[in-house]
Amino acid sequence: MKSKKFFAILAVLVIASMVLAACAPAATPTEVVVETEAPPEPEATEAAPEPEPTEEPMEEPTEEPMEEPTEEPMDEPLVIGTTDSWSSFESAWVYSFHDWELFHQCADGLLNIVPGTAGEVEAALAESYEVSDDGLEYTFSLREGVVFPDGTPLNADAVVFSLERIAPINEAEGDNAGFLYTGYVSGVEKIDDQTVKVIFADAYPFAPQLVATNPWKILNPNAWEADTAGTTNTACGIGPYVLTSFTEGEEAIFEVNKSYYGEPPKEEKVIIRYFADSPTMTLALQNGEIDIAWKSLAPADLDALESAEGITIETAGGTEIRYITYNSTTPPFDNPNVRLGLAQLVDREELADLAWQGIKVPLYSMVPPGFLGHKPTYEGTEDVEAGKALLAEAGFTEENPLVMDLWYSPTHYGDTEPDVAAVLKEQLEASGVVQVNLQFLEWAAYRDAGRAGELPFQLLGWYPDYLDPDNYTNVFAHSPAAWSGSFYDNPEMDALLDAQAGELDQETRISILEEIQDYWVPESPFVPLAQGKLVVGYRDGISNVVLDPIALFHYFLVEKN
Repeated sequence: MKSKKFFAILAVLVIASMVLAACAPAATPTEVVVETEAPPEPEATEAAPEPEPTEEPMEEPTEEPMEEPTEEPMDEPLVIGTTDSWSSFESAWVYSFHDWELFHQCADGLLNIVPGTAGEVEAALAESYEVSDDGLEYTFSLREGVVFPDGTPLNADAVVFSLERIAPINEAEGDNAGFLYTGYVSGVEKIDDQTVKVIFADAYPFAPQLVATNPWKILNPNAWEADTAGTTNTACGIGPYVLTSFTEGEEAIFEVNKSYYGEPPKEEKVIIRYFADSPTMTLALQNGEIDIAWKSLAPADLDALESAEGITIETAGGTEIRYITYNSTTPPFDNPNVRLGLAQLVDREELADLAWQGIKVPLYSMVPPGFLGHKPTYEGTEDVEAGKALLAEAGFTEENPLVMDLWYSPTHYGDTEPDVAAVLKEQLEASGVVQVNLQFLEWAAYRDAGRAGELPFQLLGWYPDYLDPDNYTNVFAHSPAAWSGSFYDNPEMDALLDAQAGELDQETRISILEEIQDYWVPESPFVPLAQGKLVVGYRDGISNVVLDPIALFHYFLVEKN
């Protein structure tokens, strides 16, 4: 077994990211004549009768045996296993990590995040861009000669079409990822066939990273509808691969995009295989049925793979966070004292050790360590007696306990999720003033129920859209906060969030971010629990596996030898 571990120094990377392929002719035969002495003439004799002429038997013609044509052996496809699940291909709307990862392989944006970096952007469908002096206008020059897989040319009309459909799709389907465009942009204009201008609402220091997120992917106007979500549409956009086949819960097949403008992917074909759980995926990796096991391997399976021959386990520091979400409009969770009181009953160290078994570490702010302005304001708040006191103020005591449902999705965040819910239940009930009923739904139903406001207390997880503290604060707590099922609405918090987002002076911005984190604790619309790391297992012969803080797996970089 080979083990390869590297932990990204997120503080340096993230902050730096924000400052920004005879034969010779045959000889002609010549006749060689050899002269010999003439034989003596014979004596005259009676001529012997001439023999009857006989006919030489003719040989039957024989055919040369034909050689069987041989085909070049086909390279075996790269096969990647996952326990994650799909929900939609609609890039303007979907807000789920695995769906973004699939689209990442077959659709570029105007800008892309550079693989292996902490949010550095690079030119993609736009070969360059210019920013106005006030930081509001970004003018993008498109690459010449780029086409979609069906031959439709990339032009300004396609860009405007893709961006202008985001708002109506989210209005029709319910607010979701579209705010990564609509929440920051006031308009888009076609300048000419190869030039587009985007007008931002403020001078956001993280604007280039926003442009690289999934809702900003550029789509083919001939393959997508302007106002109808393409939930099952596999047309994608312009990327290293095309998605040629998809069967929900079974497999997705990607094949090389022959017309791609950029560097071609390392492998011609990639197959994503879906597994019900980590043990089944682990066995498939050990048996050689898959080449890579990715998201998510359970702790017990990681232990087994660590000692397995021919398998490498690679880890990297992660930016994933796990947290509690309250529906702030549903009693009693509309009361900040109840939200904070419950948060104070949680023991993060115990949760990380018993439930996550060491694959995550305690988290004391929604802004993880290493990000600009991180302040661990939940440190020191774990106090059962203080939590009971706040709950008592809301009328919940041993005689009148708070009876509540704790909702979770059993597999979407890995096989440890039932353990996480069970440990949290024990911790809350140990206070004597809370009674917990565990409830669960599979991911698609869970996501929809939360967004509909039906899950007052739920466990969620987060991989960043862009590597900036705004993505751990503004995206969560700014009204209307509908995508998460929180519906938290606080004008004072909104004002702070707006202020940090548009602040270009770093020291001033840090001060505002710290103020937000201070204010977060008494409000507790979301409660941070733990921070994860990235873990992947792969067989010998696999190379160029790139893990980075944005956490999207780059199928197109991996080589199979």
